[in-house]
Amino acid sequence: MEVKTYRRKIQITGRTTYTVSLPKDWVNRNKLEKGSEVMILDRGDRLEVVLAKPMKFCTEPKLNKVTLEVTPDEISSIERLLIAYYEAGYDIIEIVQNPVLSEELRNSMRRILLRLSGLEVVEEAANHMILQSIVDASYIPISRTLDRMETLVGSMLDDLTRYFELTDKEILNSIVERDNELDKFYFFLSKQIALAIKREEILERIGIEDPVLTITYKSYGKCLEEMGDAIVSMARYLLKACNSVDQHIVKLIELMRKGFLYSVKAFRESSEESGKAVSNLYTSFFMSFSEESRYYGDVIVLLVGKFLSLCVDVIEAYIERAALLSVCKRKV
Repeated sequence: MEVKTYRRKIQITGRTTYTVSLPKDWVNRNKLEKGSEVMILDRGDRLEVVLAKPMKFCTEPKLNKVTLEVTPDEISSIERLLIAYYEAGYDIIEIVQNPVLSEELRNSMRRILLRLSGLEVVEEAANHMILQSIVDASYIPISRTLDRMETLVGSMLDDLTRYFELTDKEILNSIVERDNELDKFYFFLSKQIALAIKREEILERIGIEDPVLTITYKSYGKCLEEMGDAIVSMARYLLKACNSVDQHIVKLIELMRKGFLYSVKAFRESSEESGKAVSNLYTSFFMSFSEESRYYGDVIVLLVGKFLSLCVDVIEAYIERAALLSVCKRKV
Protein backbone atom coordinates (compact mmCIF):
# COMPACT_ATOMS: atom_id res chain seq x y z
CA MET A 1 0.00 0.00 0.00
CA GLU A 2 1.35 3.40 -0.97
CA VAL A 3 2.18 5.56 2.00
CA LYS A 4 1.21 9.19 1.53
CA THR A 5 2.93 11.92 3.48
CA TYR A 6 1.47 15.23 4.49
CA ARG A 7 3.37 18.20 5.87
CA ARG A 8 1.47 20.27 8.43
CA LYS A 9 2.38 23.18 10.66
CA ILE A 10 1.67 23.02 14.36
CA GLN A 11 -0.95 25.54 15.42
CA ILE A 12 -1.75 26.75 18.91
CA THR A 13 -5.28 27.11 20.20
CA GLY A 14 -5.76 29.13 23.32
CA ARG A 15 -2.63 29.29 25.44
CA THR A 16 -1.61 25.66 25.89
CA THR A 17 -3.30 23.46 23.25
CA TYR A 18 -1.30 22.49 20.15
CA THR A 19 -3.22 21.24 17.11
CA VAL A 20 -2.43 19.72 13.72
CA SER A 21 -5.09 19.52 10.99
CA LEU A 22 -5.95 16.16 9.37
CA PRO A 23 -5.89 15.65 5.59
CA LYS A 24 -9.37 16.18 4.15
CA ASP A 25 -9.27 13.18 1.78
CA TRP A 26 -8.29 10.86 4.68
CA VAL A 27 -11.15 12.19 6.80
CA ASN A 28 -13.67 11.71 3.96
CA ARG A 29 -12.35 8.26 3.01
CA ASN A 30 -12.84 7.03 6.58
CA LYS A 31 -16.22 8.73 6.91
CA LEU A 32 -15.20 10.87 9.86
CA GLU A 33 -16.88 14.06 10.94
CA LYS A 34 -16.87 16.61 13.71
CA GLY A 35 -16.85 14.76 17.02
CA SER A 36 -15.35 11.53 15.61
CA GLU A 37 -12.52 10.07 17.68
CA VAL A 38 -9.02 9.11 16.54
CA MET A 39 -6.16 7.59 18.49
CA ILE A 40 -2.69 9.18 18.57
CA LEU A 41 0.13 6.69 19.16
CA ASP A 42 3.32 8.08 20.65
CA ARG A 43 6.31 6.33 18.99
CA GLY A 44 8.97 8.48 20.64
CA ASP A 45 10.31 10.42 17.66
CA ARG A 46 7.00 10.32 15.80
CA LEU A 47 3.23 10.23 16.31
CA GLU A 48 0.75 8.04 14.44
CA VAL A 49 -2.92 8.92 13.98
CA VAL A 50 -5.19 5.87 13.66
CA LEU A 51 -8.92 5.28 13.68
CA ALA A 52 -10.37 4.66 17.15
CA LYS A 53 -12.41 1.49 17.49
CA PRO A 54 -15.92 2.16 18.85
CA MET A 55 -16.06 1.66 22.59
CA LYS A 56 -18.26 -1.22 23.65
CA PHE A 57 -20.71 -0.42 26.37
CA CYS A 58 -22.68 -3.09 28.18
CA THR A 59 -26.33 -2.31 27.51
CA GLU A 60 -27.62 -5.08 29.76
CA PRO A 61 -28.15 -3.88 33.32
CA LYS A 62 -26.65 -5.63 36.30
CA LEU A 63 -28.97 -8.05 38.00
CA ASN A 64 -31.23 -6.30 40.49
CA LYS A 65 -31.06 -7.93 43.89
CA VAL A 66 -33.06 -7.43 47.07
CA THR A 67 -32.80 -9.13 50.46
CA LEU A 68 -35.86 -9.78 52.61
CA GLU A 69 -35.25 -10.56 56.26
CA VAL A 70 -38.25 -12.40 57.67
CA THR A 71 -39.22 -12.72 61.31
CA PRO A 72 -41.58 -15.50 62.50
CA ASP A 73 -44.56 -13.12 62.74
CA GLU A 74 -43.99 -11.85 59.17
CA ILE A 75 -44.32 -15.20 57.37
CA SER A 76 -48.00 -14.67 56.62
CA SER A 77 -47.30 -11.34 54.89
CA ILE A 78 -44.24 -12.41 52.87
CA GLU A 79 -46.32 -13.44 49.84
CA ARG A 80 -47.52 -9.96 48.87
CA LEU A 81 -44.07 -8.47 49.44
CA LEU A 82 -42.37 -11.13 47.33
CA ILE A 83 -44.90 -10.68 44.52
CA ALA A 84 -44.34 -6.91 44.63
CA TYR A 85 -40.56 -7.29 44.18
CA TYR A 86 -41.12 -9.84 41.41
CA GLU A 87 -43.49 -7.50 39.56
CA ALA A 88 -41.02 -4.63 40.01
CA GLY A 89 -38.48 -6.58 37.95
CA TYR A 90 -36.01 -7.80 40.57
CA ASP A 91 -33.96 -10.72 39.20
CA ILE A 92 -32.58 -12.05 42.50
CA ILE A 93 -34.51 -12.15 45.77
CA GLU A 94 -32.79 -13.44 48.88
CA ILE A 95 -34.97 -14.62 51.76
CA VAL A 96 -33.25 -14.60 55.16
CA GLN A 97 -34.50 -15.87 58.50
CA ASN A 98 -32.22 -16.14 61.51
CA PRO A 99 -31.07 -18.35 63.03
CA VAL A 100 -32.65 -20.81 60.54
CA LEU A 101 -35.39 -20.88 57.91
CA SER A 102 -38.47 -22.38 59.52
CA GLU A 103 -40.35 -25.20 57.85
CA GLU A 104 -43.39 -22.93 57.80
CA LEU A 105 -41.48 -20.36 55.76
CA ARG A 106 -40.07 -23.00 53.39
CA ASN A 107 -43.56 -24.38 52.74
CA SER A 108 -44.91 -20.87 52.23
CA MET A 109 -42.19 -20.13 49.69
CA ARG A 110 -43.00 -23.31 47.73
CA ARG A 111 -46.65 -22.26 47.48
CA ILE A 112 -45.75 -18.74 46.39
CA LEU A 113 -43.34 -19.92 43.70
CA LEU A 114 -46.20 -21.80 42.02
CA ARG A 115 -47.68 -18.37 41.24
CA LEU A 116 -44.50 -16.68 39.97
CA SER A 117 -43.43 -17.71 36.47
CA GLY A 118 -39.70 -18.30 35.99
CA LEU A 119 -38.70 -17.62 39.62
CA GLU A 120 -36.77 -20.59 41.00
CA VAL A 121 -34.75 -21.51 44.07
CA VAL A 122 -31.09 -21.48 42.99
CA GLU A 123 -29.51 -21.70 46.43
CA GLU A 124 -30.77 -22.89 49.80
CA ALA A 125 -28.93 -22.92 53.11
CA ALA A 126 -29.78 -23.10 56.79
CA ASN A 127 -30.75 -19.45 57.18
CA HIS A 128 -31.33 -18.19 53.67
CA MET A 129 -32.84 -19.02 50.30
CA ILE A 130 -31.96 -17.33 47.01
CA LEU A 131 -34.57 -17.03 44.28
CA GLN A 132 -33.64 -16.04 40.74
CA SER A 133 -35.60 -15.36 37.57
CA ILE A 134 -34.56 -17.93 34.98
CA VAL A 135 -36.94 -16.62 32.31
CA ASP A 136 -36.10 -13.28 30.70
CA ALA A 137 -39.43 -11.45 30.61
CA SER A 138 -37.96 -8.74 28.38
CA TYR A 139 -37.75 -11.10 25.37
CA ILE A 140 -41.29 -12.48 25.43
CA PRO A 141 -43.88 -10.51 23.39
CA ILE A 142 -46.60 -9.08 25.59
CA SER A 143 -49.18 -10.39 23.10
CA ARG A 144 -48.10 -13.94 23.96
CA THR A 145 -48.66 -13.33 27.67
CA LEU A 146 -52.10 -11.87 26.96
CA ASP A 147 -52.90 -14.79 24.62
CA ARG A 148 -52.32 -17.20 27.49
CA MET A 149 -54.46 -15.20 29.90
CA GLU A 150 -57.32 -14.96 27.38
CA THR A 151 -57.12 -18.71 26.72
CA LEU A 152 -57.34 -19.46 30.45
CA VAL A 153 -60.41 -17.25 30.97
CA GLY A 154 -62.07 -18.76 27.89
CA SER A 155 -61.41 -22.32 29.06
CA MET A 156 -62.81 -21.53 32.51
CA LEU A 157 -66.03 -20.28 30.90
CA ASP A 158 -66.18 -23.40 28.72
CA ASP A 159 -65.86 -25.60 31.79
CA LEU A 160 -68.67 -23.78 33.57
CA THR A 161 -70.94 -24.75 30.67
CA ARG A 162 -69.55 -28.28 30.68
CA TYR A 163 -70.34 -28.62 34.38
CA PHE A 164 -74.05 -28.18 33.70
CA GLU A 165 -73.88 -30.75 30.92
CA LEU A 166 -72.14 -33.39 33.08
CA THR A 167 -72.90 -32.22 36.66
CA ASP A 168 -69.38 -33.31 37.61
CA LYS A 169 -68.03 -31.20 40.45
CA GLU A 170 -64.45 -32.14 39.60
CA ILE A 171 -64.84 -29.72 36.69
CA LEU A 172 -65.54 -26.95 39.19
CA ASN A 173 -62.46 -27.95 41.22
CA SER A 174 -60.41 -27.72 38.03
CA ILE A 175 -61.66 -24.16 37.48
CA VAL A 176 -60.65 -23.16 41.01
CA GLU A 177 -57.18 -24.64 40.60
CA ARG A 178 -56.64 -22.72 37.36
CA ASP A 179 -56.90 -19.42 39.20
CA ASN A 180 -53.26 -19.70 40.34
CA GLU A 181 -52.13 -20.13 36.74
CA LEU A 182 -54.02 -17.01 35.66
CA ASP A 183 -52.49 -15.07 38.55
CA LYS A 184 -49.07 -16.29 37.47
CA PHE A 185 -49.44 -14.78 34.01
CA TYR A 186 -50.80 -11.52 35.41
CA PHE A 187 -47.77 -11.15 37.71
CA PHE A 188 -45.52 -11.94 34.74
CA LEU A 189 -47.30 -9.29 32.65
CA SER A 190 -46.77 -6.76 35.45
CA LYS A 191 -43.07 -7.62 35.48
CA GLN A 192 -42.81 -7.14 31.70
CA ILE A 193 -44.43 -3.72 31.95
CA ALA A 194 -42.16 -2.65 34.83
CA LEU A 195 -39.08 -3.63 32.79
CA ALA A 196 -40.41 -1.90 29.67
CA ILE A 197 -40.96 1.37 31.53
CA LYS A 198 -37.33 1.32 32.70
CA ARG A 199 -35.75 0.57 29.32
CA GLU A 200 -36.99 1.68 25.91
CA GLU A 201 -35.39 -1.21 23.98
CA ILE A 202 -37.45 -3.66 26.04
CA LEU A 203 -40.59 -1.71 25.17
CA GLU A 204 -39.91 -2.31 21.48
CA ARG A 205 -38.98 -5.97 21.97
CA ILE A 206 -42.18 -6.92 23.76
CA GLY A 207 -44.34 -4.99 21.29
CA ILE A 208 -45.71 -1.91 23.06
CA GLU A 209 -45.88 1.11 20.78
CA ASP A 210 -45.14 3.84 23.34
CA PRO A 211 -44.36 4.06 27.09
CA VAL A 212 -47.63 5.90 27.80
CA LEU A 213 -49.57 2.86 26.58
CA THR A 214 -48.17 0.53 29.25
CA ILE A 215 -50.91 1.51 31.68
CA THR A 216 -53.62 0.36 29.24
CA TYR A 217 -52.01 -3.08 28.86
CA LYS A 218 -51.75 -3.36 32.63
CA SER A 219 -55.43 -2.42 32.94
CA TYR A 220 -56.42 -5.02 30.35
CA GLY A 221 -54.41 -7.73 32.10
CA LYS A 222 -55.97 -6.80 35.45
CA CYS A 223 -59.45 -7.11 33.93
CA LEU A 224 -58.63 -10.61 32.65
CA GLU A 225 -57.29 -11.61 36.06
CA GLU A 226 -60.42 -10.34 37.83
CA MET A 227 -62.66 -12.07 35.27
CA GLY A 228 -60.98 -15.29 36.35
CA ASP A 229 -61.68 -14.41 39.99
CA ALA A 230 -65.39 -13.93 39.22
CA ILE A 231 -65.56 -17.31 37.48
CA VAL A 232 -63.75 -18.99 40.38
CA SER A 233 -66.16 -17.42 42.88
CA MET A 234 -69.04 -18.80 40.84
CA ALA A 235 -67.43 -22.26 40.76
CA ARG A 236 -66.95 -22.21 44.54
CA TYR A 237 -70.56 -21.20 45.04
CA LEU A 238 -71.75 -24.02 42.79
CA LEU A 239 -69.55 -26.50 44.68
CA LYS A 240 -71.59 -25.78 47.80
CA ALA A 241 -74.91 -25.80 45.98
CA CYS A 242 -76.92 -28.92 45.28
CA ASN A 243 -76.74 -30.59 41.87
CA SER A 244 -80.25 -29.39 41.00
CA VAL A 245 -79.14 -25.81 40.24
CA ASP A 246 -81.49 -24.25 37.68
CA GLN A 247 -80.22 -25.22 34.21
CA HIS A 248 -81.20 -21.80 32.85
CA ILE A 249 -78.05 -20.44 34.44
CA VAL A 250 -76.29 -21.64 31.28
CA LYS A 251 -77.93 -18.68 29.51
CA LEU A 252 -76.16 -16.33 31.89
CA ILE A 253 -72.84 -18.08 31.29
CA GLU A 254 -73.39 -17.68 27.56
CA LEU A 255 -73.95 -13.97 28.18
CA MET A 256 -70.61 -13.87 30.00
CA ARG A 257 -68.94 -15.67 27.11
CA LYS A 258 -70.29 -13.17 24.56
CA GLY A 259 -69.18 -10.23 26.69
CA PHE A 260 -65.72 -11.76 27.05
CA LEU A 261 -65.24 -12.47 23.33
CA TYR A 262 -66.49 -9.02 22.32
CA SER A 263 -64.25 -7.26 24.84
CA VAL A 264 -61.15 -9.21 23.77
CA LYS A 265 -61.82 -8.40 20.13
CA ALA A 266 -62.36 -4.73 20.96
CA PHE A 267 -59.03 -4.42 22.76
CA ARG A 268 -56.88 -6.63 20.57
CA GLU A 269 -58.32 -5.59 17.20
CA SER A 270 -59.45 -2.03 18.05
CA SER A 271 -62.98 -3.04 17.07
CA GLU A 272 -65.46 -0.26 17.73
CA GLU A 273 -68.34 -2.54 16.76
CA SER A 274 -67.34 -5.07 19.44
CA GLY A 275 -67.09 -2.28 21.99
CA LYS A 276 -70.67 -1.25 21.28
CA ALA A 277 -71.80 -4.88 21.55
CA VAL A 278 -70.32 -5.14 25.07
CA SER A 279 -72.06 -1.94 26.10
CA ASN A 280 -75.39 -3.25 24.81
CA LEU A 281 -74.96 -6.57 26.66
CA TYR A 282 -74.13 -4.78 29.89
CA THR A 283 -77.10 -2.42 29.62
CA SER A 284 -79.63 -5.12 28.72
CA PHE A 285 -78.45 -7.35 31.57
CA PHE A 286 -78.83 -4.72 34.27
CA MET A 287 -82.21 -3.64 32.92
CA SER A 288 -83.42 -7.18 33.64
CA PHE A 289 -81.42 -7.52 36.90
CA SER A 290 -84.43 -7.97 39.20
CA GLU A 291 -86.00 -10.63 36.98
CA GLU A 292 -82.71 -12.57 36.71
CA SER A 293 -82.36 -12.48 40.51
CA ARG A 294 -85.78 -14.04 40.92
CA TYR A 295 -84.82 -16.94 38.65
CA TYR A 296 -81.20 -17.65 39.53
CA GLY A 297 -80.45 -16.16 42.94
CA ASP A 298 -78.60 -13.00 43.97
CA VAL A 299 -75.08 -14.51 44.22
CA ILE A 300 -74.99 -15.81 40.66
CA VAL A 301 -76.52 -12.64 39.24
CA LEU A 302 -74.06 -10.42 41.12
CA LEU A 303 -71.11 -12.42 39.83
CA VAL A 304 -72.40 -12.27 36.25
CA GLY A 305 -72.89 -8.53 36.69
CA LYS A 306 -69.34 -8.16 38.00
CA PHE A 307 -67.99 -10.11 35.04
CA LEU A 308 -69.86 -7.94 32.53
CA SER A 309 -68.66 -4.81 34.34
CA LEU A 310 -65.09 -6.01 33.79
CA CYS A 311 -65.89 -6.43 30.09
CA VAL A 312 -66.92 -2.76 30.07
CA ASP A 313 -63.66 -1.89 31.85
CA VAL A 314 -61.80 -3.57 28.97
CA ILE A 315 -63.67 -1.32 26.54
CA GLU A 316 -62.59 1.72 28.56
CA ALA A 317 -58.98 0.52 28.38
CA TYR A 318 -59.33 0.04 24.61
CA ILE A 319 -60.73 3.58 24.17
CA GLU A 320 -57.98 5.03 26.36
CA ARG A 321 -55.32 3.20 24.35
CA ALA A 322 -56.77 4.47 21.06
CA ALA A 323 -56.81 8.04 22.36
CA LEU A 324 -53.24 7.86 23.69
CA LEU A 325 -52.02 6.21 20.49
CA SER A 326 -53.42 9.05 18.39
CA VAL A 327 -51.55 11.55 20.57
CA CYS A 328 -48.33 9.54 20.22
CA LYS A 329 -48.66 9.54 16.42
CA ARG A 330 -49.15 13.31 16.33
CA LYS A 331 -45.91 13.77 18.24
CA VAL A 332 -43.91 11.76 15.67
